[in-house]
Amino acid sequence: MSLAQEMVFPTEERGAPRIGLRLFLLGLAVFSVGVYGLVEDILWIAQPFYAFAWWGYIFMLDGFCSMKRGSSILTTRRRHFWPMVIWSITFWYLFEALNLRYQNWYYVGAFQNLFIGYVFGWFAFGTVLIGMFETYEAVCVLGFWKNWKGKPRQYAPWVSYAWQGLGLTMLTLSVVFPTYLAPLIWGSLTFIVDPWNYRNGRRSLLKDLERRDWGTVARIMFGGLVCGAVWESMNFFAPQKWIYTVRGLENFKLFEMPLLGFLGFPALALDGMAFYSFLSYVFLGNESWEHPDDLGQKLEPTPQRPRSLFWKTVPFQLLFWAVTIVFIKQVNTGSYRMDLTDLPGLSPEMVQPLEAKGVTRPRHLLIRSKSEAGRKDLEETLALADPDLDSIIEEAELFTYKGIGAIHGPMLQSVGITNVRQLEKEDPAELHQRLVDSCQETGERPPRLDMVRVWVLAARNRGIVMRAEAGDL
Repeated sequence: MSLAQEMVFPTEERGAPRIGLRLFLLGLAVFSVGVYGLVEDILWIAQPFYAFAWWGYIFMLDGFCSMKRGSSILTTRRRHFWPMVIWSITFWYLFEALNLRYQNWYYVGAFQNLFIGYVFGWFAFGTVLIGMFETYEAVCVLGFWKNWKGKPRQYAPWVSYAWQGLGLTMLTLSVVFPTYLAPLIWGSLTFIVDPWNYRNGRRSLLKDLERRDWGTVARIMFGGLVCGAVWESMNFFAPQKWIYTVRGLENFKLFEMPLLGFLGFPALALDGMAFYSFLSYVFLGNESWEHPDDLGQKLEPTPQRPRSLFWKTVPFQLLFWAVTIVFIKQVNTGSYRMDLTDLPGLSPEMVQPLEAKGVTRPRHLLIRSKSEAGRKDLEETLALADPDLDSIIEEAELFTYKGIGAIHGPMLQSVGITNVRQLEKEDPAELHQRLVDSCQETGERPPRLDMVRVWVLAARNRGIVMRAEAGDL
């Protein structure tokens, strides 16, 4: 085994702490590169910042667990790595497919090239399960709620079927009445799938509850909440990100997420556990990815199926991912990555000298304009007086604000919105109607009302916390 292989995949548990330190340092380096690239707006780092930040987070947590207990997913349980990553992508695309109906979140600053966006989706969505599981294991290593247990009590057979009925009801209501009941989707997968796991001897939340192992349930849910907080904090500052538009919950946001929406992350963690347990039973001999000290259930192994069976399912999953991302781009993509040429106020003659000085994106322009020396350099490069330069800077700020982008930015300009300050004074519904009327004349597709609402409410409450006043909605 080469040194590179040994670093990530040690053959003995006793070597895991040493490898864990290397993984932790690797994760810290990857995360640091991501933050540096984001701050400096280096295109190939800033645009896919989420992948840098989240894989760095995963490596650091895995290294921490390995150093503390001599075992982790990437060291002694690496057999689960590829199934975890591949099933994670499929797991998340299931929710993306449902969001075509819900339209509770959309993406901004996306890669315009479909193939590049497709590949980036692998790196981004492949972190969902492993990110939650690594966070949960770190919580376990820290010893949270280890002794929180009660007296076991066996459930009647009907209980598991009642759970499934509840899950199906939640799923149905979320699809039929998506405007206000879409949040019921979070946790519904647990109620639907976990009873199957329970009845067939798989790793099961219902079994944890039957054993009154409150600590395990609490650690899973708390891990999901921590994971969600980290997710949203990283997402907020990224140029390519998602924005939530959950109707009725928009009056109070932390980052891009409605505050009450954070309750969905513990439910998502439970969904992820149930989903992986089900597939592990089918493809991995009913083997849990969890450390034996964290798993309070005895799992009966099933006959091992050939590993090739798992890989044979990958082409079908690839097809599902590809079809889903095509629809995401059509329905739930608000804007694409921007270049200087996307700003109408900059002529080609202006763009060339800016690019020669390293200003290649609107974000570069905004960064340069914040310092006195940078602003003076812009004035000299563009040969513009203050008012004209202010106009270009305001345009760049407007187009990059909340992912408005090069498609919707000119639409706003056509109805008299030329800077972010003007958005503050608008009524979302009235502004949307003006945009619809304008687009009818040009034949363009107007932005959705929920997108316009995001722009206006965020303009009134700039910052990490957004709180709408009475009547804003």
